[in-house]
Amino acid sequence: MRGRLLSLFIITIFTITLITGCAQVTSPSNQPEPKPSQLSPDLVDSTPYLESFLVKRGAAVQEALNYSDITSITVLVNKQNHLSDDYVPPDLVEPNIPFTFAEKAEKRLLRQEAASHLEELFTVAQENDIILYGVSGYRSYQTQEYLFQYFVQRDGSEEKANQISARPGESEHQTGLAMDVTSESVNFGLIESFGDTKEYEWLKDNAHLFGFVVRYPQGKEHITEYTYEPWHLRYVGQELALKLYENNMSYEEYLFFRI
Repeated sequence: MRGRLLSLFIITIFTITLITGCAQVTSPSNQPEPKPSQLSPDLVDSTPYLESFLVKRGAAVQEALNYSDITSITVLVNKQNHLSDDYVPPDLVEPNIPFTFAEKAEKRLLRQEAASHLEELFTVAQENDIILYGVSGYRSYQTQEYLFQYFVQRDGSEEKANQISARPGESEHQTGLAMDVTSESVNFGLIESFGDTKEYEWLKDNAHLFGFVVRYPQGKEHITEYTYEPWHLRYVGQELALKLYENNMSYEEYLFFRI
C-alpha cells in the first residue's frame, strides 16, 4: 500500500513539473527580459551590427552634432535625411575661384563660410602646383528634380539613377555646402579617373585642413549609398573634417557606427 502511494506521489510530482515546464516554454512573455550581462557573448559582440540599423532611423550616437539642423554646417543630408522643396540657404555667395563655365548660374554659389574656406583651399593648392576648377556648387530642389529625372530616363529606372544621383531633397548640393571640382588632367570632367590624378591626391590629404572632406569615398559605397565620387567636396568645418580624415570615416560612420 505504501509502495503504491509513494509511486502515485512521484507520478503526481512529475506531472506537475512537466506541466509547469511546458507553461514556461509556451509563455515566454511571463519571463523578465534578460539583462545585457545575461546575453550570450555572440549577441553582445553583435551590437555594432545591430546598431547599423540606426542609420535608417536617423538616431545619432552620444556626441551631439547638429546633423538634423538644416542651418548647421554639419547638417546630414542623405537618403534618410531630406530637405524641403522650398529650402534655400540664406547666405549664398560666389567664391572667387575658377570655374569650368563662363555663365552666371546658381551652381557657382556656396554658403558664405564654405565659400571663404574653398577660396583658401584653391589658393594653397595653386601654390603647390595643383590647379583646380569648380563645376557645381549650390543646386536648388527644382534643379535636382530635373537632373534626377534625366538620369532616370538615361539609365532606365529610379533605382539605377539613385546610385549616382540624389533624389530631390536628398542632395548635399541643396545645402550650399558642397562643390564638385575637377582639373584639366581629366578634361574638366566629373569622372572616376579624377581619383587617379595628382590633383585628387593632394585634395585627399589636404582638404580637411580647410574644413572639406571627400564625401563619397571609395570603399564606403555600402555606407553612403552612392558610388565613389572623388570630385565631390563637402564642407563640414575643420574640427569635424579632421576627425573624419584621421579615422578614415564617412560622415554616416562617424555619426552612427563610432564607439
